[in-house]
Amino acid sequence: MVFTEGKYLSIILYMNRVGFIVFGDFVAFWLSFVVILFIRFGHSSYQQAISIHFFPFVILYFSWVLSFFLFGLYDLFTIKPTIPHLNRFAWALSVCFIIGIFLFYFVSIFGITPKTNLLFQLLGFGVISFSIRRMIYVIFSETITRPVILIGSSKDIDEINDVISNHPQLGLKTIDHLENFKEAIKKYELIHNAIFIFKNISEKIPNENIVNLYKKNTEIINIAQAYEEYLHKIPVGYIDQTWIIENIKIKENILYKITKKILDLSFAIALLIITSPLLLICSLFIYFYDRGPIIYKQKRIGLNGKEFEIYKLRSMIVNSGKSMLHHSTPVNDPRITPVGKVIRKLHIDEIPQMINILKGDMTLVGPRPECREFTEPFKQSIPHYEIRQIIRPGFTGWAQIKYRHTNTIEDTREKFEYDLYYIKNKNIFIDLGVILRTIQIIFTH
Repeated sequence: MVFTEGKYLSIILYMNRVGFIVFGDFVAFWLSFVVILFIRFGHSSYQQAISIHFFPFVILYFSWVLSFFLFGLYDLFTIKPTIPHLNRFAWALSVCFIIGIFLFYFVSIFGITPKTNLLFQLLGFGVISFSIRRMIYVIFSETITRPVILIGSSKDIDEINDVISNHPQLGLKTIDHLENFKEAIKKYELIHNAIFIFKNISEKIPNENIVNLYKKNTEIINIAQAYEEYLHKIPVGYIDQTWIIENIKIKENILYKITKKILDLSFAIALLIITSPLLLICSLFIYFYDRGPIIYKQKRIGLNGKEFEIYKLRSMIVNSGKSMLHHSTPVNDPRITPVGKVIRKLHIDEIPQMINILKGDMTLVGPRPECREFTEPFKQSIPHYEIRQIIRPGFTGWAQIKYRHTNTIEDTREKFEYDLYYIKNKNIFIDLGVILRTIQIIFTH
């Protein structure tokens, strides 16, 4: 079924597809909760069982939601029933079970130690949750779809089309690919709730035609807007100074600024305190391996182009920076010491950057700081690359969780497009999401 005028329920469903996944998990958890308690305790003891189990299982529910979030199971792209998604779902359920064991048997503050109930709760939740996700996938990929008309020719238009084709759960379906806007309007002026995605509009279009499209609840967006909405990045080839002036805001919301600062300081202090024994042990191994310095310092470019020293536990041989210079360190780089292989694998070498956060050189979430040797060539090759320097660099960032390590100018260009998205849309919820996804990546890669 394609959207048609008047079908408001379809529009509501389309606009809240991620919300339906979250709501589906809520239904899955509480349905399995009440059914299992009823089966286990019967009608006579049911109310008493509910009162005893309610608060502990509320805590359990929120911890399971957090686990699913860390595994990326509330990302619309992950509800596609593929083997990688099934593996991720299974791992998330395993972590949920471990969380339940920890809460009821190690913390033991609830006064109950459910064994069979916990196992059945997990199985019931898993089966119902997966079934609901599968149902949502079918609804948005086969039943509720929104027609898309692509206008123009470019590899970017082709990429958008590939995303729509490979992820039908987005609720989109390409119905035509035309060369010019005038032809598209002539052919589809009467269509309802469609999306026109164009590369550029070279011909003069009467206002009346545009207004008629809007009356049919049709969206008209360019490539940059489509990339931002569906790929969560902004292509540098489609933005100019006007776009930058209209979309990039230097002044931050005061509440966001204060919250971000509190988050930075509290996270940095807590991580340094919690990991201090581990840092001490690693420092001893680093020193006794070759009697070299424990901390590695490197010049990086920060806010407003100001240079600062970034701190890491040394994972390479002494003076390794002078022997060869790489934008991204290869996995089997001969400069890496045996101790370095371990601490790099576990990301322990990055923890001293919490000192940079306490000093104000960096923040938790932002574009990763680069060396000047790379920054200057990137500015010459990548349009608007210097925009990265208008906000404080980050320990982790949107580009880090969305893209791989960069080894070429083209990789760096694409990674910068994710940085642009963050710079334009940054808020505390994106920051928290990036932090949680970073934690998930550390423990699963």
